[in-house]
Amino acid sequence: MANRLWTREEFILALDLYFRIPFGQINKNNPDIIKLANFIGRTPSSVGMRLSNYANCDPKLKAAGIKGLEGGQQQCQPYWDEFSNARGKLMSAAIESRIHLIESNSKGGNQFYTHVSEWDNLVNEMYDYTFQDIVSKNYHEHCAISGMKAQQFLVGCHIIPSSENEEESMKAYNGIFLNILYARAFVEGLIGFDAGYKIHFSKELKKHKLENGYHLFKRYEGEHLQLGDVVVKPDTDFLEWHMDTVFNKVLSA
Repeated sequence: MANRLWTREEFILALDLYFRIPFGQINKNNPDIIKLANFIGRTPSSVGMRLSNYANCDPKLKAAGIKGLEGGQQQCQPYWDEFSNARGKLMSAAIESRIHLIESNSKGGNQFYTHVSEWDNLVNEMYDYTFQDIVSKNYHEHCAISGMKAQQFLVGCHIIPSSENEEESMKAYNGIFLNILYARAFVEGLIGFDAGYKIHFSKELKKHKLENGYHLFKRYEGEHLQLGDVVVKPDTDFLEWHMDTVFNKVLSA
């Protein structure tokens, strides 16, 4: 493990943590450093050293006569230059990095992330990002049906409700980002998405096809979810569960 090169995701998560804890608390016994170390499969000492590398990039510390570790500064400097003056961008990149690593682990893509199996615990312990934050960033803040980006009208929906499967309630692949109108229709089973991400309308919804406002749905019937830039796509098994349990329940009502 000592010879494993740091990935972009790991550099980003380390920088994200650097801005969250005081310089004087950078040590291997810091609980937040231990959590990040466990998450990325490294030792707390390794993560602490990486944060100290970032400290050596920090002009505020240099102005105060404080030095970090010089050894890895050359590797850290590009990330410092990219994100130090764009903290919102860094937060988004950190969320996406966590999603990438979890997705990699879920597909067996990286043996070093074997302990990252519970997204709900991770989110609660790692800076308390909410489900809405996770889904919003995963979808790059656009509605998966219309592409709409007006955040006032968008909401993250569970595919399988937390009341049915609490263990999956905070996982990115159990969420879809939708306009409030489509979100309500999805939750009520008036629309559904198959394993190919095709959009389906229920017979109950089609009963209203001659009414004002139906055109807001009609234009998307038979189309596919807009998932081109989504980090983690909806789990197809979860979508099938919704089609069988929620959507078809409306069809048979």
